[in-house]
Amino acid sequence: MKINKNKKILGLSLLEALVSTAIVGIGFVAILQMTNYSVQSIYTSGERTKANYLTNMIAEDVIGHKEISTGSAKNFSDYLSENEFNSNFCENPTTNIASTNRGNVYGDDEVDGPLMKQRKWTALLNDKNYFNCKGNNERRNFRVFKLGSRWSLEPNILVNSNTRDIEGADVPYVLDDLMYIGRVQMNLNDGKKRKYLYFQTDYVLKP
Repeated sequence: MKINKNKKILGLSLLEALVSTAIVGIGFVAILQMTNYSVQSIYTSGERTKANYLTNMIAEDVIGHKEISTGSAKNFSDYLSENEFNSNFCENPTTNIASTNRGNVYGDDEVDGPLMKQRKWTALLNDKNYFNCKGNNERRNFRVFKLGSRWSLEPNILVNSNTRDIEGADVPYVLDDLMYIGRVQMNLNDGKKRKYLYFQTDYVLKP
């Protein structure tokens, strides 16, 4: 009896090869998209971390040096209430204002404390090597508001007349003669992500 040793060997058809190639291609596209998303997420997370650090830096500078003053200002908070700090670097990133202070954020000349702090903020916020811009709609500014009670004699302040009932008496929420409230604003991701920090920078007790 003769045994036929030749067996029928089947290969891949052209259609099967195309289908498998398409499946592998879709997988690679998904991996590339995931990689791009991961890179963007790392970049966004890094910018938010730097925004948190710089926000805390401004708050610490104001609270830690609240007694410094210049000109007719009573203190640092009083000076900042009349001199709002704005970083317009993202509106025109081609003009790097802080390039002359890179490596020396305070500059080479001697100035008073308030101006020195503002020069430091400008050097860090107006330099893409420290804090980058993703669009022209990003804002970085710091402002101090004066808030007083209804009996305060301080001019040009926001008066808080809200009261609470304590044992039948209307007691104001603001008991200080004058309170300074700071607001740090950071607009990230071309203005789509906004970060605010409100904190008390200083106060004047009721006499």
